[in-house]
Amino acid sequence: MMNGVRTVWGAALAALAAAGGLRAQQVAPELPTAREAEENLPPEELHIRAGIILLAKVYNCLSRVEDHESAQAAVPVLVRLTHELQAWGRGVATLPPLSAEMKVTYEARYMAAIRRLNDNLRVQGERLAVSEYFGSQDLSAALVSLFLSVQQ
Repeated sequence: MMNGVRTVWGAALAALAAAGGLRAQQVAPELPTAREAEENLPPEELHIRAGIILLAKVYNCLSRVEDHESAQAAVPVLVRLTHELQAWGRGVATLPPLSAEMKVTYEARYMAAIRRLNDNLRVQGERLAVSEYFGSQDLSAALVSLFLSVQQ
């Protein structure tokens, strides 16, 4: 599953090329609650869920950008999220391989959320690109850095 996780998340993270987004309420049913986190879910599943949460945070940050001032305010948040996504990616490599059955299970469970992430990330990225990042070269650079970090 390690390659499967990379394949599944590679597709989701590729959408960051467009720097799009996802509304938190759109993925809320798939996100872990505190109770679920305490139920000893397998590390692979917790990691997948953490990735969804991180991408939702990217969307939440980008969706708040409406002018130059908010674009500048988003930059440090995007820098932090870039570091968190890099750490998340390194964590994928530490996961044990999954059986074919578990790969199918996780893909069935999370693929819809990942597809929504892809679509919404693309739309959000297009909105920011059309607005020319509200004149913020720092925002543009932060998004390039975010995209390049998830490509690795």
